[in-house]
Amino acid sequence: MADDLGDEWWTQEDNSGVSEVEEDTQPITEEQPNKSTSKKRKGEKQIQDSTKKKKRKKTVKKECFITQEGSEEKGDKESNKNKKRRKKKKTITDVLTSSEPVPGTPADLMSLLKNHYSQTRSVIEQEELTLKDSCFLSCNDLTHSVSSYLKEVCPKWAKIQKQHTQTRSVVLLIVCGSALRAIDVIKQLMAFKGQAKVLKLFAKHIKVDDQIKSLSKGVTHIAVGTPGRICALLEKEGLTVQGLRYLVLDWNYRDQKLRRMVDMPEQRLPAWSPSLTAQTVLPTFYILSLVCLFLGIWLLITVENTYELKVDYTNAGTCERCFEMRKHAINSRTTCTCSVNFYVPKTFSGDVFFYYGLRNFHQNLRRYMDSRDDTQMVGRKNNLKAPSSYCAPFDYDANGVPIAPCGAVANSMFNDSFTVMYYPTNGPEMQVPLYRKGIAWYTDKNVKFRNPPTNNTFTLQQAFEGTIRPLYWQRPVYELDDTDLNNNGFINDDLIVWMREAAFPNFKKLYGVLNRAQGPFTQGLPAGNYSISIIYNFPVGPFRGQKELVISMVTWFGGQNYFLPIAYLVTSGLILVAAIVLTTVYVKVGKKGKNMEE
Repeated sequence: MADDLGDEWWTQEDNSGVSEVEEDTQPITEEQPNKSTSKKRKGEKQIQDSTKKKKRKKTVKKECFITQEGSEEKGDKESNKNKKRRKKKKTITDVLTSSEPVPGTPADLMSLLKNHYSQTRSVIEQEELTLKDSCFLSCNDLTHSVSSYLKEVCPKWAKIQKQHTQTRSVVLLIVCGSALRAIDVIKQLMAFKGQAKVLKLFAKHIKVDDQIKSLSKGVTHIAVGTPGRICALLEKEGLTVQGLRYLVLDWNYRDQKLRRMVDMPEQRLPAWSPSLTAQTVLPTFYILSLVCLFLGIWLLITVENTYELKVDYTNAGTCERCFEMRKHAINSRTTCTCSVNFYVPKTFSGDVFFYYGLRNFHQNLRRYMDSRDDTQMVGRKNNLKAPSSYCAPFDYDANGVPIAPCGAVANSMFNDSFTVMYYPTNGPEMQVPLYRKGIAWYTDKNVKFRNPPTNNTFTLQQAFEGTIRPLYWQRPVYELDDTDLNNNGFINDDLIVWMREAAFPNFKKLYGVLNRAQGPFTQGLPAGNYSISIIYNFPVGPFRGQKELVISMVTWFGGQNYFLPIAYLVTSGLILVAAIVLTTVYVKVGKKGKNMEE
């Protein structure tokens, strides 16, 4: 109803508009009756033009919303036209879908053969490969099924299959592009094959040896397979071409990617496929077990000859008082000295290395490792007084002064000092001389760690003005070494060694190397009585840790570490157990003639 009423109303408005225009135009024609015809014609034209103008004006006034709707419709039409004008980009799939498959011709097949043998055969041999067109039976009708096509090619199939009696050979060989296509072709052969035996020749869950056995057991008339597996059977002489009379190529079929059999690129790379039999696997296992055993024994002997001595001084000797003192942060500024006596039962020959060791100290925590500023440690002026946010809360002190070096790693630096004394049987006590420099890596000393630039008039202390030492330090960074002024700042060896985090909670780090140029230490560290005088600064009570002095020799294998020899011995045992199990299985199962591969 509403639509009908609306349509009638629009027609009424249109008619009324036209009548008004006619009424306005009638007096104009009556006022000039005596003029010439030419003038009348001109007047008529003027009247028509004026009526058109008035009509347009009135339609605009009365039908303004109609014109708006019309403009919207025009805009929609124009947008639709623009959309239609935009052409979709054609893909390879679209092109192949629109194109129809072309049946194979003798020329196509010959060009395929020549391209395949062009690099391996001479020109004369390629000419000998040329076959006559009568050797090819092409399928012109693309609507044929496999069975109907084969019935036209082999009209006397029942007689031919009875005459075939050879093993490892077939009468009809169909080559497909994939295993799935081969299965479809076999299903379509039901109406054609009759009583003939059909064999699948592709590599989908079927081994080459199994297919050779199937070809050897009985007479096979039809074989459907892929090029790769057919070539493998021909190379191993599991399939011969003596009884072959028809070779059918699945030329026109296209897969989901619209590729034909000849469109699929084949690539052959040289490879070695070892035959895993009991005769090859079992000796390999026993040899590997022996190799790992010999390596484990050799490394174990080397580690046993590497002598190492550990002296735990956490709360030993007179250090118990210092241990209790360092539990409280109030006493951190108070110096505490203690000593521990120990005995060296065996002479350390050659170079001797002194380490400090910590237990239950986890340097491998992520937040701890990230709490440092490597750009500040390089000595850049911009970063010296503007430490990285990763160092928080050890980037600024309570007064807002930047800390150098910043971060939790530098703040927890090991700061105990040792003095080792030797008590010979004949003579007075003497201090064991140590090299305290040159214990850091070259790349760390010269690349990763550098001091701010200085000169003769601008000292290192002036370069660090405006910064403050870390919270748990007792000295600023430019006064770490009183004996050598060149070993201060960010290039201090002890600082560099500490800044290289350890991977395990129990670790040791180099403290010094024996100076063999003095007194009785030319041959190494002699056996006898010793003592350590310790400036006890580093607290271990909060994290329930322990501190120790480690004296060790170093060989080509490194220090005394039992991990690698034990790993080799355990690996040798596991391989030996596996070899014994495989040997038992082979003796019980393989000797009875059963297939070991199953």
